[in-house]
Amino acid sequence: MYDLTGKTIVEIKDYVNSLSNEELDKFIEEVDFADYDFDLEAIDLLTSSRLYDYIQYSHGGEAEITFD
Repeated sequence: MYDLTGKTIVEIKDYVNSLSNEELDKFIEEVDFADYDFDLEAIDLLTSSRLYDYIQYSHGGEAEITFD
């Protein structure tokens, strides 16, 4: 179980960005941000390049990202 109590957004972001893709899957499943005093989703904590890597991982390397 992940306990984010008392951590700042920066600390949480650094932690989430240090997780492997498999660990991030587990983190997303287990952490309910409604239990904490901030309005975020786990995916919001990823940096841009890390987010791209995770999207590719979660779509088996077949994700197509477009800006329409």
